[in-house]
Amino acid sequence: MKRFLETLWSRGGTKAAAVWAVVYVAVSLTGQRFDARYLSYGWQLIPWDVLSTDPLRSVWNLHVQPPLWNLLIGGMAWLSPIGDSATLQLLMALIGLIGAALAAELGESLGLSRRWAVVVAVIATTNPEVLKGVFEPTYELAVGVLLLAVAVTLSRLTSMPNSRRGVFMLAVLVTATTMTRSLYHPIWALALIVLGLWLVRRHIDRRTTLAALAVPVLVVGGWMVKNQFLVGEATLSSWFGMNLQRAVIPVLPREDLEKMYADGDVSEIAMIGPFGNYELYADAMPPCEPEHDHRSLSEATRTTDRWSPNFNYECFLPIFSMAGDDAMAVIREHPEVWLEGRMWSLRATFAVATYPSESDSIVMRFLDTTFSIARLDMGGVLSTYGWGTPIYGQLEAPVDFGLSLILLYSLSIMAGVRVLVRRSRRRALTTNDVTFVATSFTIAFSVVVGAVAELGEQARFRTMVDPLATVVAAVLITALFRNIRQRQASSVGR
Repeated sequence: MKRFLETLWSRGGTKAAAVWAVVYVAVSLTGQRFDARYLSYGWQLIPWDVLSTDPLRSVWNLHVQPPLWNLLIGGMAWLSPIGDSATLQLLMALIGLIGAALAAELGESLGLSRRWAVVVAVIATTNPEVLKGVFEPTYELAVGVLLLAVAVTLSRLTSMPNSRRGVFMLAVLVTATTMTRSLYHPIWALALIVLGLWLVRRHIDRRTTLAALAVPVLVVGGWMVKNQFLVGEATLSSWFGMNLQRAVIPVLPREDLEKMYADGDVSEIAMIGPFGNYELYADAMPPCEPEHDHRSLSEATRTTDRWSPNFNYECFLPIFSMAGDDAMAVIREHPEVWLEGRMWSLRATFAVATYPSESDSIVMRFLDTTFSIARLDMGGVLSTYGWGTPIYGQLEAPVDFGLSLILLYSLSIMAGVRVLVRRSRRRALTTNDVTFVATSFTIAFSVVVGAVAELGEQARFRTMVDPLATVVAAVLITALFRNIRQRQASSVGR
């Protein structure tokens, strides 16, 4: 037992998790409280009073989101003998611990010394924008930890004693990510599994390859078939059409929108706006009665928050579809509006959240100040002048932009590009090279896809990949300085 504990403590991941735990306790004891209010209004959740008492049937009837996060928190609340808030606080703390450990393991796998791997992991996971996710039951932190787990698995795939088990583990992790967050499309999942299969291609047979590919195909495909059977939509997220409407139509000047409506190019749904209560749309649509009687599908409003819609309500489905048609009509007639929205969204990616600076915890505020300096935060505005619908309820929203985040993300993405260039010159690729390709692809995918069909949520998306990008950038910067020192030493030796 003593030897086991000594071996466990010697790992960088264990030390990083221990330091992270100290920071977490310090933040908690100085005033940062777990905020469970999201449970009562969270759009991505089935109404909490339904989900927490009937998680299996509730999740089976879910169609607006992939099911895994609803299943996890609803199932834990149902099984736990303590209160929902305390249960989910423990869950989020555990996820944070695992994230710190994985960040250190990834840094070490990619070439950092154990000490520096621990330092980088603590920096990556005590970033206040990431750390605040531990104090709310949202899925951003969990997705970030899954992305770290995928990267660690890839980085150690060739050194695992059982390549078949490693590939299967990779397939399970990427599938779990896709089944948690619709941003990570099945195409992303299949691309990462193919990279893993290529890495160990000499150590596995065709049956292993087919089994690994079958995991996302059967799980994700099976869920989509379930949704087709349940509500006639073979998708992971049935509200995509309204998401697209929210990403495009607010940018269109009001007079242009009114002209398209008068010409019959868009419906009344476009004039009402996205993600409102069902009553706002009822008169614009044919009468609707839910075909299913489970409360997750049959109730339009949450009983836990009378102002919050239940977007899983069955009668929202034709509204989502109509909203998507309206958005596509605007994109076809005004492509410049779609492009303007995407440029705005890319800029918003590097806007910094204000929540940590408003925390009751002096430790959280200290971390926010420290990271603000490291991020080179610069004051600015997100302007919506000329838009038909200012999405923040005002024409300008003052924000800080993290300038060093742009460098960090650029380095992380360019790492994969560099590897692909080397491959084009017929140079052999190492496991780390393939890991850089996978992480760069994941980071670029998150930024680009997050900007293509969303408006205003980009900074929240970024927090999911901040830990991964921080570790990768730290590895690259360390390697750069190491090469400089080696060249200087060689010059002196001559």
